[in-house]
Amino acid sequence: MTSRIEDTGKPITIVISDLHLGGGKADTGDDHVYQGGELCRFLAKGIPESDKGRVELFINGDFLEFAQVLPDVYALGSSKYWTSEKESLEKLGAILSGHSEIFLGLKEFIARGNLLTISAGNHDVDLYWEGVQNSITKVVGPVRFALGKDWYPRYDGRLLIGHGHAFDPANKFKHWSNPILKRRNGIPRLEMCPGTLFLVKFFNWLDAKYPFADNVKPIMNLVRILYDEPDSPFKAILWMALKFTARHPRSALGPKEEAFARVNNFGTVVLDKLNYSAEFALKIAELNRKMGRRATTLDEIRTKIRSENELFTFLQDVVVKLPPGLWLPVFDLPNPVSLGIGSSAGTALSVVRSGFMDDSEILRNTAIDILSTSAVEAVICGHTHQPDEWRGREGECLDGGYFNPGSWTRYLDLRRLEGLTLSDLKNEEDFPYQLNYIRVEEATNGNLRGDKICFAANDGRRWKLK
Repeated sequence: MTSRIEDTGKPITIVISDLHLGGGKADTGDDHVYQGGELCRFLAKGIPESDKGRVELFINGDFLEFAQVLPDVYALGSSKYWTSEKESLEKLGAILSGHSEIFLGLKEFIARGNLLTISAGNHDVDLYWEGVQNSITKVVGPVRFALGKDWYPRYDGRLLIGHGHAFDPANKFKHWSNPILKRRNGIPRLEMCPGTLFLVKFFNWLDAKYPFADNVKPIMNLVRILYDEPDSPFKAILWMALKFTARHPRSALGPKEEAFARVNNFGTVVLDKLNYSAEFALKIAELNRKMGRRATTLDEIRTKIRSENELFTFLQDVVVKLPPGLWLPVFDLPNPVSLGIGSSAGTALSVVRSGFMDDSEILRNTAIDILSTSAVEAVICGHTHQPDEWRGREGECLDGGYFNPGSWTRYLDLRRLEGLTLSDLKNEEDFPYQLNYIRVEEATNGNLRGDKICFAANDGRRWKLK
């Protein structure tokens, strides 16, 4: 991006993240906390210096919930390509009309002389479309879009702001500098990342029965809950999630788990049953046909799926092209099917339960490395939905440090909620929210001063914040 994105001329930087604005009251996929006009109140009165136009508000990714709004608009069924510009604009229309009061509040915030910068996250990669940018600017006014980088500097590089999904293998993009890809038919489409694929095709389906399921971040936390379901029907999803993370051990697994290189048993059981059960093989062939492919004989489907990698690829296509209710029962194989990892599978999915390094730890460690090896004084991330703050190692008390405001949605922290079940995800009001923002400015001593400040909070009906 150009230097104008870096040099704002504003003495105060305010950062919020992960609002996930959807289509408003008519949209079941809208997770943003807005029942009390929280964001509008924040824009109007939450930042006193904004009355004098001294503020840059930086919305640090996942501002708009393109992934879940109007899910039927995206009908391509591809593990590689996400929406076209036309489809993204249709989704944006629902968001703009569903939260017109918020966009009016942003317009008034800018009119007072303040700056608004919106960066893209994994849920709103649609911001890369020029038409989407123009539509937002038409409603809000002069917005600056921060796109194409993992980090955005401020204060001559002493502050770095990044959403954080680049360090999450399930939600990173291969072409983040420009994720607009051209298909063979010449129609440009956005790149699809694995997290979006599963969100759109599986978690949206799950969300109909368990409305809070899509709020569980990161995705592996939901995998833990699905595993604990009695006689879980989600074995195929669990296996695919673990197979994916096993391919990215350095990023997705904690250091004690890096030795685990393969996910076992479920894939083996499926391949064995495919070879020895004609009835099961015919069910797989029927799924292949329902994906729009020609009729397949038993020998052909067995030739097509001969390894765990080929099974993973086939299941990925199934997830994209068919509703879960159609294919999950086919792979709901009776026990015993162990979903252990590696050779020490005594406790099924022990890595999922306790061994995975969570996104919060990854981002914090990344920030500490930056702060320890450069002139950067403050690092701000989002993505995890977990508020976080680090002001130095023991004995230190930095003016800056690492900050994560968390989300402006209701959320949960599985580290504090042992024994949470899928049925517990039915009522969103049971869960807390903490609407934080990060304030950064240069202190009188010349250092950058960062603070994580809570604008509003609610403990939820069942689960406390702390």
